[in-house]
Amino acid sequence: MIEPITIESLINQHIHNQLAKKLPEVVAEQLRQVGPLSVWMTEKQLAEYWQLRTSSGEVTVHSIRKWTTRPDNEHPLPCASMGEMRRYHREEVDRWAKEEAARQKKKRESELKIVKTRVS
Repeated sequence: MIEPITIESLINQHIHNQLAKKLPEVVAEQLRQVGPLSVWMTEKQLAEYWQLRTSSGEVTVHSIRKWTTRPDNEHPLPCASMGEMRRYHREEVDRWAKEEAARQKKKRESELKIVKTRVS
C-alpha cells in the first residue's frame, strides 16, 4: 500500500535531504576546529582529558596535584616542570593511570584478604 503524499511527509523528506547534505560538512568543520590532541597538557587540560569534576560539574585539578606531589615510593604522577608550570605527557599519564588502577586493585584485594582472615 502506497502512503498518501502529505505536506508533513514532504517537509520531513526535505528536512531529511538537507540534513543528509549538510551534516558531513558540519562535522568536518567541527573536527578541523578541534584539531589534534596535544602531547603535553597542563593540569587543567589533564583534568578535562580524564573528566575529573566536582559534584557541581566543574573541572578540578585537586587530585592531579595530590598525585603529582606523592613521594617517589608512592608512585607519583609523572610530569615535567617548565618554570613553575607542570606539564603532563599524554602517553606517560595514560600508562600511570593503568598502573595506578592495577596498584589500587591489588591493594583492595590485599585489604579484603586481611578482613576475611580477621573474620574467620
